[in-house]
Amino acid sequence: MTLALHDFSPDSIAYEPDSSDRERSRSRRDALARYDILDSASETQFDDLVTLAARIVGTQAAAISLIDDHRQWFKARCGIEPSETPLSVSFCAHAIESDDLFVIRDASSDCRFADNPLVTGPPHVRFYAGMRILAGDGTPIAALCVIDQTPRPDGLTAIEETTLRTLAGQVEALLELRRLLLEREAQVIAQSRLSDRLRYVAEHDDLTGLPRRDLFQRRLIAAMHDAAQNGTRTAMLFVDVDHFKQVNDSLGHDAGDALLCGFGQKLRTLLRHKDTAARLGGDEFGVILTGIDRDEQIADVMKSLSQRLHEPIPHRGQQINCKASVGVAIYPDHATDAEGLMKCADLALAEAKLSRGRVETFSPRLMDEFNHNAQMLSVAREGLDAGRLIAHYQPKIDLNTGALVGFEALVRCQIDDDLTIMPNSFAHAFDDRELAVAISAKMISSVLDDIRTWADQGLAFGHVAINTGAADFRTDSFAEMLLAEINARGLSPSMIELEVTEGVFLGRGAQHVDRALSTLSKAGVRIALDDFGTGYASLTHLKQFRVDVLKIDRSFVSGIDENFDDTTIVRALIGLGKSLGIATVAEGIETAAQAEFARFHGCDIAQGYFFGKAKPAAFVPAVIERFTRDASSPLSLGSDSH
Repeated sequence: MTLALHDFSPDSIAYEPDSSDRERSRSRRDALARYDILDSASETQFDDLVTLAARIVGTQAAAISLIDDHRQWFKARCGIEPSETPLSVSFCAHAIESDDLFVIRDASSDCRFADNPLVTGPPHVRFYAGMRILAGDGTPIAALCVIDQTPRPDGLTAIEETTLRTLAGQVEALLELRRLLLEREAQVIAQSRLSDRLRYVAEHDDLTGLPRRDLFQRRLIAAMHDAAQNGTRTAMLFVDVDHFKQVNDSLGHDAGDALLCGFGQKLRTLLRHKDTAARLGGDEFGVILTGIDRDEQIADVMKSLSQRLHEPIPHRGQQINCKASVGVAIYPDHATDAEGLMKCADLALAEAKLSRGRVETFSPRLMDEFNHNAQMLSVAREGLDAGRLIAHYQPKIDLNTGALVGFEALVRCQIDDDLTIMPNSFAHAFDDRELAVAISAKMISSVLDDIRTWADQGLAFGHVAINTGAADFRTDSFAEMLLAEINARGLSPSMIELEVTEGVFLGRGAQHVDRALSTLSKAGVRIALDDFGTGYASLTHLKQFRVDVLKIDRSFVSGIDENFDDTTIVRALIGLGKSLGIATVAEGIETAAQAEFARFHGCDIAQGYFFGKAKPAAFVPAVIERFTRDASSPLSLGSDSH
């Protein structure tokens, strides 16, 4: 049933605020502005809370009412038709002035509301209960309310009162998250605008107006990419002004500046629009020639450079004689990456400067050196391609008891006994679907084999978390594949925790995620939402499927010692988990203070260097023994040396 509130106009009922009203209104207006929420689109997180409130309390309607200067506007509502009403008929305007629940058991017999049009006429409100919602600075800005047409002489039960208080707290947490995200967004926008204004100054040389080194390097990378796509070549030149110091010393810095400006102007006039000339520093310039498909093009430019760069430059009625040495390297003939190409050109320039005033192209001898370096890189790639991937296991600790509750499996690439590559070094591998799926399959197989071994040894390892990526869900068979692997080893699905990030829901194959996670959850696999809090949309996923664990991202945890925003976010996320009955895990705990903060505010589980670094499977029994032997409190177990 929907309560058909009259759509009153603001002028339909007289309302004259006094000075105290105006001050409170100003404070509310300022607070609401920080959230940028008035007249915003509906959001499922808020809608779900009011629906839940009405359902638990058993009323016909519920709403989150934001109190503006002359109206109450419903951010979320169920059982109520209009999106706003005048402030003069608002019950919530009274609720926000109350320190606790504001309950009207029968509005028709309450002198404050008996003559209210919403009571005397449709929808004939009788029962109302509202809990005020505070902004971060303590200003009352809204209320979470439930409404019914039937009086309730006994008011609310204790459970219903607790529910409304808890749900109002969740609204406050959502609003605070929104404000913090808006602040970060505003900071990014402001920084972007400032960067736009400063970019030209930062990227261009004050004296010559030519690009600086950073911009030159970006353009070189782009030119090489275009050449690779188009089947053409890119030439890169280092140009060094010969005897520049002598000009400065003998004729003065003004003459030196004139010489540099003259060189810059010559390069501009010699090059095509799509080419680039830059001042890289001191007396060194760089040139990028793009779209080269004939050797003659390079030869023509070299000839013109030799002629023009040796022409005198006028300065205050005299001519400054000058010469230049030029080193040339060509993509893809001499190198296949920007850094390598610049190194080749630099070596060629050094060769040219041996006799000054020459143009030197990269030599086969230097190419041999380059090929040797490239071969070493190839050896590293082959190490990854050979499947030398192993799992390292990081312990997860119950913050209340200090007991070991499980491990997270983390991928490592073992090149040899002395060299282990961390995943951030080969993160790009996960951008390739086939390679990402292969790595995931390898990890799942290895981890399940390790679990089987530990189970056979009778080790109390708890559960083991396995990370997944978007590529795993691009087919509809991932859940069945994982369960088959688990069953093949005679393991219980409850031993496994599957970690998914928001990227899984946003990537290709997202349509398969719900079914896969539902299948795995029903089988007993624990589902963890990883890096929670880094994306506002993560909240919408909590109602799409069963989530057992929220993992609070290390980017927030690392700042709880000193960053107020991070502290607020972590507290809010822990509170959200507790209110939803979902366990929370703090990632990246590195200090006792961080561990104590997480424990004090109700976080259930923690992991990080403070409790132990990730180690190979062979070390897991010793880790289990240590935590079993020494378990007394989470803080006594912490040590960066473990």
